[in-house]
Amino acid sequence: MPFSKSDSARPPRADAIVVLGRGVNADGTLPFGARSRVERAVALYHAGIAPRLIASGRNSLMADQPPVVTEAAAMGRFAQELGVPADAILLEDQSRDTIGNAYFTSRRYLEPNGWNTVRVVTSDYHVPRTSWIFQKVLGDSIDVSFSPASSELFANSVAQRAREESDIARFLMEWLGDIPDGDRAAVDRFIGEAHPAYGSAPMMTAEAINDRVAEIARSHRDADRKSRGHRMLQERLEGL
Repeated sequence: MPFSKSDSARPPRADAIVVLGRGVNADGTLPFGARSRVERAVALYHAGIAPRLIASGRNSLMADQPPVVTEAAAMGRFAQELGVPADAILLEDQSRDTIGNAYFTSRRYLEPNGWNTVRVVTSDYHVPRTSWIFQKVLGDSIDVSFSPASSELFANSVAQRAREESDIARFLMEWLGDIPDGDRAAVDRFIGEAHPAYGSAPMMTAEAINDRVAEIARSHRDADRKSRGHRMLQERLEGL
């Protein structure tokens, strides 16, 4: 099954390695998370996993201003510094979220070239959400496996990131859940019409998305507090 594969000592060769953007600093350099992703992708390239690397990302949907360079351009430049030839690097510089990463990488490069096996590199904490999105957008048309880049988070940061990912995943299931996996017409319609970064008549603004995720986060925190209170009461009762 796609989306359940992991790295092994002798991984299968892919048509392309796709590395997802993670922001750009004000001076056009990459922050730690993005550098980690590119380093992982470059290691796979040098190991012979695929003959090309696709750097995917323009800038975040939530960004107020576009960066001085796109995420794709900054990642491509860093990959060259790490020894990947320029002619082995392709830039997908239209996407502004993970949905766009999957959609525009496929439409721009995978489908026209008949590439149907890719290795996707993103941060370790981001893999579950990314795999769900790629399955939703691409269905089984592309054989996708993941190679996570370490985020090197501390224990408290891991817990916080897990909560944030859970909140975003719940929103995405609300937003995209009715679209059948890999339904080309439905996905094209969603991107072309409903998505705030790409569509002609968005169903939600970026601000509304942010507000809804924050609302979900508050409901999760309230539920956690109630659960903790119940457990504390049970412990006190057991101690009587």
